[in-house]
Amino acid sequence: MKIPLLAVTLLVSNFAIANEEGQELHEESCVACHIVTHDDAFYTRDSSKMATLSDLSRQVSMCTSNFNLGWFPDEEKAVLDYLNTKYYKFK
Repeated sequence: MKIPLLAVTLLVSNFAIANEEGQELHEESCVACHIVTHDDAFYTRDSSKMATLSDLSRQVSMCTSNFNLGWFPDEEKAVLDYLNTKYYKFK
């Protein structure tokens, strides 16, 4: 019984760390380029172009490339996971 509990604990812990990394990368690199405030209303507005997780993934990749952020794939994924967890909640 200890092993499954340990596995769940490690997964949750790793997700929390990745989410923190995603938030930090977002605050350092994304928010600075946008003039509008990045709050719940910005990400969840009716006119949002993000309708699926795939849309969001493409947008994060496009910004990473267009602004030469130099993120590794795991950093890009951390930002994607952060945005999805905090705002979009796609499955």
